[in-house]
Amino acid sequence: MALLAETCRRMDNTISLIIEELFQHYRDCKEGELADYIPELTNVDPESFGISVFTTDGHCYQVGDSLQEFTIQSISKAFTYGMVLDEHGIEVVEKRIGVEPSGEAFNSISLDPETGRPLNPMINAGAIASTGMVSGEGFDERFGRILEHYSRFAGRDLPVDDSVYRSESTTGFRNRAIANLLRNFEMLDDPVEEAVEVYFKQCSILVSCRDLAVMASCLANGGVNPLTGERVLQSSNIERVLSVMSTCGMYDYSGEWIFTVGLPAKSGVGGGVMGVLPGQLGVAGFSPRLDPKGNSVRGMRVFSELSRRFNLHLFNVPVISDQVIRRIYNLSHVGSRCQRRKVHHDAVREHGAVVAVIELQGDIFFSALERVIRATTERADETEVFVFDLNRVGLFDEATLGLLLSMTKQLVDSGKRLVIVDQGHRVDHERFSGLEGGVRFYKDLDVALEACEDEIIAAHVDRPLVDELVPFHDFDLFRDLTAAELSTIEGMLEMVGLKAGSRVIRQGDKPDEIYLLAKGSVSIFHRVGEDSESKRRISSFGAGVCFGDIAVVDGSRRSADVWAGEAITCYTLSVDNLSRLQQEFPEIHGKVMRNILLLNIDRLRRSNLEVGALKA
Repeated sequence: MALLAETCRRMDNTISLIIEELFQHYRDCKEGELADYIPELTNVDPESFGISVFTTDGHCYQVGDSLQEFTIQSISKAFTYGMVLDEHGIEVVEKRIGVEPSGEAFNSISLDPETGRPLNPMINAGAIASTGMVSGEGFDERFGRILEHYSRFAGRDLPVDDSVYRSESTTGFRNRAIANLLRNFEMLDDPVEEAVEVYFKQCSILVSCRDLAVMASCLANGGVNPLTGERVLQSSNIERVLSVMSTCGMYDYSGEWIFTVGLPAKSGVGGGVMGVLPGQLGVAGFSPRLDPKGNSVRGMRVFSELSRRFNLHLFNVPVISDQVIRRIYNLSHVGSRCQRRKVHHDAVREHGAVVAVIELQGDIFFSALERVIRATTERADETEVFVFDLNRVGLFDEATLGLLLSMTKQLVDSGKRLVIVDQGHRVDHERFSGLEGGVRFYKDLDVALEACEDEIIAAHVDRPLVDELVPFHDFDLFRDLTAAELSTIEGMLEMVGLKAGSRVIRQGDKPDEIYLLAKGSVSIFHRVGEDSESKRRISSFGAGVCFGDIAVVDGSRRSADVWAGEAITCYTLSVDNLSRLQQEFPEIHGKVMRNILLLNIDRLRRSNLEVGALKA
């Protein structure tokens, strides 16, 4: 079988750690007994224990003996039922097999007293009737079709345990009696013995915990195997299979199961338990010690805890968008809108890969956050700071918030830091307070990215300050000027200081000077309408950068407001002095004009590269 790309994570992210935690918690549980009505099943290792989760986009989490093979037993009933639904259609199948819960043990003789029809396909009577409807010439062809069908679900060729098959066949008197009753009511065609033997061998097909999770994910994925991309069951029959699994899959425990765990599920006396969260994932557990109802003790407890921890209950989980991750990038490719000195931009581009930005959108529940955790894990080696932008996120539930907190603790414990952009307080910030500075919150993504860039610049660029100011000769505006030319420029500059909260430039005013920011930072806001209070922050400037230059060059009115976010100090070059420079020192004026052009070309080039990176 051709396989699509599959990734499988084990103990390398938050979800894996939680599954591992459950594995460690229940591995010492010794409750339950091995199935003994099939003698060969008493030979299995009672300590075997595995857990596997397989998502509908082909991602696997597994721990323990997840690759150990065991016989599928009664879990097979769901897949054979789906097979005959595909082959014959619901009307034909319903004439021989009902869909009502029996409330009785798996091997009970539950037949409708008037028609003799089995109550549902999940008890032995219904399962034997299903097997009897599989077409084929003789035992080998009929069983071969079943084995091939199961293998397509698992995404690999499944083997058979012949010793278990012989053991079942040797001791299967009750199942033979059920088959003869079915034949008496014409719910099973001749040859009866052939149908029973096919059923015995069907139950003896070997699967692993991982196989069951993949098979369950096919049901979760609308009948398409996420591993191979092959359709293995008609989509119209998925709801029918899952419905009877919900009401009948756990026998006389089915009601309690759907109430507490909330997943369509099927168990088998081989120790397997398989559950389905439609649209999202398949889950499987394996441990051969059984409770009195024939269900795996460890498997039942793991499912209950997984449902609680990940909020997997079928009736409490909405449809999850595949587009929960809007985009991912790092600061080397896409930075803030802050304009800086060229040497600072170069440092951010060279070292910014250590900051990964993940923009999220939509409602965030388990399957959505699982994809976020996976994306984080895949980038953990090369990333020091993760920036999560939650400003396009809708809802979180309590379980997902807890999972986000667990992931954050794991990141901090491994030496990473987390920046959360959360203007709407979608998460409770206080719950992250004990993480010793490993988490910071911002309302605006651009401000958060500026802060990350500041850290990179501080770590990798020397800051030659004079009296805490960037000296005028370090500005890119005056690059390539000789010492004599710089001396001429110095005589034309003035220095001004403004308090925090001051408006430096007013939108709509005539340009009067170019500003060279020597200390502090400013923010640029665009107002909608001259008198409107509505404004949007569009950029910022850091120390060592000039601003207001374009309007001075082309004579247009100021296009935005510039506000001092903190106390600032600026050098200014007035329009009059710029004209004087042009008349008296045309060579210096030409260099300054050329540098203004180069600075704005460089800004445009960075913008184009960032747009390209975001579209990639």
